[in-house]
Amino acid sequence: MAVFLVRASTLRSENQFESFGLKQLGNILSNPPLFFYEFQRNTESTFPLPPGKRFGVNTHLFGGIIVIPLPDVTSVFNVSGKVRLHPEGRLAPGLPQVDFVGGYWDSLLTSLIENKDSKSTDSSTSLKKITLGGHYVSAVFTSSLEPRLRLFWSYKLSRMNMDIELNKPALILGSSATTFKSDFTEHTVAAGVEHTYGKNTRWLFEGGYGVKNNLLSAKVSWYHKYLEVGLNIYPESVFIMQPQINLHFNF
Repeated sequence: MAVFLVRASTLRSENQFESFGLKQLGNILSNPPLFFYEFQRNTESTFPLPPGKRFGVNTHLFGGIIVIPLPDVTSVFNVSGKVRLHPEGRLAPGLPQVDFVGGYWDSLLTSLIENKDSKSTDSSTSLKKITLGGHYVSAVFTSSLEPRLRLFWSYKLSRMNMDIELNKPALILGSSATTFKSDFTEHTVAAGVEHTYGKNTRWLFEGGYGVKNNLLSAKVSWYHKYLEVGLNIYPESVFIMQPQINLHFNF
């Protein structure tokens, strides 16, 4: 009897895992741009520049899907830049620091799965061309609550594009086609808090909402002089928790 119960429990666990996997696969196939946009969000930084810094550059090195950071499709080439437009309190007391942020990424990994020499007469369907990339711009406003604590909020416009060309017609999302082009646009408002607890070291907590696609997000990061280690949380994502490691230089 005990063996039967253990076996039944194992089967239920396997069925639940299989059902979860099929559901997540369905989510990816039903909206591929949204799936890849999750990786783009890992590259997007709306954290303010540290006090006294005027410029900054940031690159996303590694991302992940569970606990261990792994290379993702956005890790090959991506860069973000930050410019301080107004230091806090310069024009008038109480006016926040204003930073402008912009970034771009392009997945060079796609070239590894392309077959540019494929023809329509080939027996199998293959990817003749695939491009995957995106960009974003953001304005960040930051005000001090006390010497070591700052509040920041931001608006961000993100765009991602995916372009696929096949050597012969195939069924893509329920339609027969040789090309598949899709753009994904999101407007995100976010707010967070920054706590400085040592020289060049701070904790940052941020929550955001994508108003166009109803996407929630949260992030917690340990931010050192050159390195950022963070955890992104995307409740609507296929991979809800995504750790990451970023490299930055501020001047």
